[in-house]
Amino acid sequence: MMELQLPLAVLGTLLICCQTSERQSLGRGLGDHIHWRTLDDGKKEAEASGLPLMLIIHKSWCGACTALKPKFADSQEISELAHNFVMVNTEDEEEPKDSAFSPDGGYIPRILFLDSKGNVHPEIINQQGNPKYKYFYTSADQVVFAMKEAQEKLTGDVATEHRHTDEF
Repeated sequence: MMELQLPLAVLGTLLICCQTSERQSLGRGLGDHIHWRTLDDGKKEAEASGLPLMLIIHKSWCGACTALKPKFADSQEISELAHNFVMVNTEDEEEPKDSAFSPDGGYIPRILFLDSKGNVHPEIINQQGNPKYKYFYTSADQVVFAMKEAQEKLTGDVATEHRHTDEF
């Protein structure tokens, strides 16, 4: 009986560690204080909660993505606005293949906003950015502006009813 208890204890510890590191790794430099979901889980949560989804598509090897990450992660305003969205970031091979997720090209990083039914809203763009790359953001201020626009267009009263308690 003792011989079986040790391997089970080790297995239990490994499972807990793997689950914890998976949860923490979803931030991927964009802020572990934000409650990140996978795309599939995020779509389900958006539909169930009525909240819009914010999707960041990025790559681990991308210089522009790497430059945006600390600006995004360090922004108090982004952190506060994130409570009104289901937050998703996809990296590398997780990028969705559907053309709706690359409305004006496959450049990276791209930030898109989806309604609670999972429809991409291509009209929500980086108003302060390059018109050739409408979903490309280089600063926290640009992201905040788009988040506020998305919140206004896609949220209604649901944002104040479904706040999460993520801490900055």
